[in-house]
Amino acid sequence: MLKSIQWKMVIIFVLLVWLAMSIIGVYIIQAVEKDQLDNAINNTISKANYLEHMLEDKMAGVYDVQGIVESWYAGHVGQIQSVYVFNKDKRHVARQGGELRDPAEDSIIISKALEGEVAEDFNRIVDLKNNYKSIAVPIIADDNEIRGAIYLNVNLTSINKSIANIKSILTSATIWALCFTVLMGSILSRTITGPIKEVTSKAEKLAKGDFDHIIPVRSDDEVGKLTEMFNYLTVRLKSTLNEMNNEKEKMETILTYMTDGVIAVSIDGTILHANPAAFKLFKLTQEDVASKSFDDITDMLGLPFKHEDMFTDSKEKNDLISIGDSTIRYSVVPFKNEAAETAGAIIVLQDVTDQENLDRMRKEFVANVSHELRTPLTTIKSYTETLLDGALEDKNMTLKFLNVIDSESDRMTRLVKDLLMLSRLDYDKAQWNMKEIDLTKILTDCVYKMDIPAKQKHQSITLEINDEIPQTIGDKDRIEQVIINILSNSIKYTQEKGKINVSMWKEEEYICIKVKDNGIGIPKKDMNRLFERFYRVDKARSRMLGGTGLGLSIAKEIIEAHKGRIILDSIYGEGTWVTIMLPIVSGVN
Repeated sequence: MLKSIQWKMVIIFVLLVWLAMSIIGVYIIQAVEKDQLDNAINNTISKANYLEHMLEDKMAGVYDVQGIVESWYAGHVGQIQSVYVFNKDKRHVARQGGELRDPAEDSIIISKALEGEVAEDFNRIVDLKNNYKSIAVPIIADDNEIRGAIYLNVNLTSINKSIANIKSILTSATIWALCFTVLMGSILSRTITGPIKEVTSKAEKLAKGDFDHIIPVRSDDEVGKLTEMFNYLTVRLKSTLNEMNNEKEKMETILTYMTDGVIAVSIDGTILHANPAAFKLFKLTQEDVASKSFDDITDMLGLPFKHEDMFTDSKEKNDLISIGDSTIRYSVVPFKNEAAETAGAIIVLQDVTDQENLDRMRKEFVANVSHELRTPLTTIKSYTETLLDGALEDKNMTLKFLNVIDSESDRMTRLVKDLLMLSRLDYDKAQWNMKEIDLTKILTDCVYKMDIPAKQKHQSITLEINDEIPQTIGDKDRIEQVIINILSNSIKYTQEKGKINVSMWKEEEYICIKVKDNGIGIPKKDMNRLFERFYRVDKARSRMLGGTGLGLSIAKEIIEAHKGRIILDSIYGEGTWVTIMLPIVSGVN
């Protein structure tokens, strides 16, 4: 209960009222005591003066002083506890009532009275507690001679009863005031603590994410201003959190769907965050990231760096790493905390496998073009120099040399022609003569044209057309170029007396053409690179047979330009088969 602000305020109010009532009560009681005691003393002195008047002429002769005292005392028996009359020799000559209060102190005040003073005892508080008060007055004759003294012991019981009644009244008033204070304090404090409790309840809801409740403002005082500010805080906090959530959603969406991997690593090597692209590039699972440190993962992947390597300096780091068949470029940027101390690092991972492959292919392409051009040029130059050095006189040698020069010139012409074709295909500048074509006739003509080169190697070419092949849309010359190229490769790389089978059939929405031979085949390791430009399985043999290494690349570009596919399969030592799939299209776009 004491933890409640409401009851703390009630207790404070009660203590304040009790303190005020206590101070007021003490003041009132002391004032009443003083007033009552002063009145009692004054009345007693007046009565003593009356007795003194009665005795002033009786102290010198033979008078019945005792009788006079008894007569006087009889009229004041309820107020005067005792009375003594002393002569000037300090011997009592009459008495009525009780004994002296305190002989030692009474002797002092009696002596003062015999000296002509009105004397009383010293401690008024003690007097009230003991229910009596001692007073002594002198007996002075008409000639101003002191004849004796009257000693009175005053009964203060009635005064004490009045004081007790006042105390009782004040105590009751204090109790009622405290009860009223508890009641009113509880009501008044509730007007303060009520809104505070509402604010507290609202704060608990805010902590749970509920921002939809507004506290009503019931006053214009400090509590009302507190409520207004809390409502304003709620609105601003809701707005700020919404903005933060929006930004968080944006960042999460960006990190989730960006193709580059992002990993956040703390300075102790703990992985703070990793996006899906990082999981894919590092070939990790969520369990790996949750249970392993960055160093564990780099060890598992065989990478040559640790998390300490990222914090050796504050500069950004860039390098390439290999993970399996992939080439990854990573960039490391340290980030700092609020104290401007390095707290971790952000690692950005970019899969540059395709770029690296393209760069490698570009370099190989340049090297191959240079080599392919240099070889015939070297041959032409050598034979030309030989002719210029005097071989022209030998007619047979001259013709032989000129035939070689012509052959090498044709080879360069084919190479340049193929390069120009690829360039046009790359930049989508090839001129296409799209119209309805009869693939049955085209395939038959191509087989017929290649029959003579096949017979020169004692090879057999068979043609099988299994279905009624519909006409489609395409460039007749380009399709024929592809078929001739594939048939030419089969003849070149099939041993003498080999067999080449050409077939065509309809399969769903495609027309399929397959060229199959039982030649030397292609090793499995070279299968994925057969359509690369200038790529040859056996470079020496390919050049000897007159190939440029661009035929299959051009064939693939032409078939894909027709929205088709070309598939090559081979078993090394058993043969190769190439399948061309062209979509069936009716009408010219």
